[in-house]
Amino acid sequence: MFERLERLKAERQRNIDKRAELDEKIKELDRKIIEEEKASIHEVMKAADMTPAELARLISFSKSNVPMSRPIKEITEGEDEE
Repeated sequence: MFERLERLKAERQRNIDKRAELDEKIKELDRKIIEEEKASIHEVMKAADMTPAELARLISFSKSNVPMSRPIKEITEGEDEE
């Protein structure tokens, strides 16, 4: 008599379980993205032979000296990425 209700509850639980798995995968991917961003920044610093303090000064200078007060994202859009 309640077969349909039980099927719906079972399907709901399967979807809840899938969502939990996907949430964990997303957290792991977010962690990997952050690690990769940090590694990329480090590689750029080393390639430019910069210290963290020099990089901080460069970023600070860049923010206050952007051509025509355009956002940096707008200026760098369309540049080839490696």
